[in-house]
Amino acid sequence: MSGAPASSFAMHTPRSFFLFVFFALLFPGVRFAQAAWSLEESKPLPAPAGLQFTERRVKSETDDATLWVVTFDPKTHAFAVMDNPEGSFDLGTAAEKRGILAGVNGGYFHPDRTPLGLLVRQGVELHPLEHAKLLSGVLSVTATGITIQRTGAFKSSPAVREALQAGPFLVERGQPITGLEATKSAARTVVFQDAKGRCGFLIGKSATLAGAAEILATPGVFPEGKIVRALNLDGGSSTALWVRGTPPFYAHEWKSVRDYVAIVPR
Repeated sequence: MSGAPASSFAMHTPRSFFLFVFFALLFPGVRFAQAAWSLEESKPLPAPAGLQFTERRVKSETDDATLWVVTFDPKTHAFAVMDNPEGSFDLGTAAEKRGILAGVNGGYFHPDRTPLGLLVRQGVELHPLEHAKLLSGVLSVTATGITIQRTGAFKSSPAVREALQAGPFLVERGQPITGLEATKSAARTVVFQDAKGRCGFLIGKSATLAGAAEILATPGVFPEGKIVRALNLDGGSSTALWVRGTPPFYAHEWKSVRDYVAIVPR
């Protein structure tokens, strides 16, 4: 191209290219779609009454992923924190002992097992709220509802019975969060709410944070209700999912974790 007239690039470049550049400069915070995800298969799995449990295979032009998703109506069920300060049990053992319906691994923690961020169990604050870029959201439960919100919007109250701080936020107002890490794939654990008011959690294999956000914000992947808020929990070797059954479904964590998030009847 060094010998071509300066005007030749403009002559042979599609008008759409210039529109793309124009909008990219005008709206630098907007992330243009990187991959169109579609739901290839959704298979129902056995679950306790009141819970829906599915295995979903999703695909884009360049990648695929499998999700295990558990949802429930917050009018009849709620989230609860299970604490594991000494690392004396795994999720399966805790689930059987405490009679929960389903559970996943919870929030982050230091090497000495001190929780990272807010942790409340049965109305007792086990660790206070922290302000850090990673800890961008709080999952909280009261007698009347479940909330997933930004850390700055959370207000401590005696009404809060269960709470866990984690992050980053993946989906907000139904849209994927921009600027998320897009190169490091790992197992993921996510807690979410959908447009119909249902709540749930899921685990997935080998996704980047940006990729997970794109999948979660794709309406066709969750046809029963578009996800409007989603918060990333601890992932990688901590990722685990247990669902009551005969036998129970158990995707085992690879290391001992500090706490778990369970689904229990109200």
